[in-house]
Amino acid sequence: VTANGPSKGAKNARVTIVEFADYECPYCARGSDVMKEVLKKYPNDVRVVFRDFTLDFHANAIPAAITARCAGKQGKYWEMHDMLFANMEALGESALRSYAKKLGLDLAKYDSCIADPAWQAAIRADEAEAAQYGVEGTPAFFVNGIPLSGAQPLERFSEIIDRELANSPSKKK
Repeated sequence: VTANGPSKGAKNARVTIVEFADYECPYCARGSDVMKEVLKKYPNDVRVVFRDFTLDFHANAIPAAITARCAGKQGKYWEMHDMLFANMEALGESALRSYAKKLGLDLAKYDSCIADPAWQAAIRADEAEAAQYGVEGTPAFFVNGIPLSGAQPLERFSEIIDRELANSPSKKK
């Protein structure tokens, strides 16, 4: 699974989790919370990469994903990511712009960024790649390539992470 996209955690982590999610999905919000727990438990061993997989029946999922990507252009991807999940019931155009303002984004740059049609193509590319891996719903995770579907508890991730860490060579210092 390609680990392209915004990431958090150790750059040279021995375990990479690629998450495919949708900002209007309540299970994805729970999954995002679990990813925070994973990073807290494994600060030196895990990196989490976020990729978009918008569901057709979520009308605001693509605009929300574009908003996160545009916030990332101004160094605020993860702040926007968290804000979108915290406010998933309010993801209309005016709400998204208000979040950009609240995070202190340059609104002229933000407005220009969200108007770029290339973002929708990039999101569709994430979705096409996810479909190649068998993703049909959200959230979907790949822990060092091992699929884990749905909002799973920390313990389920820990089982796989601990096994992967036990089977991987120690990272060089």
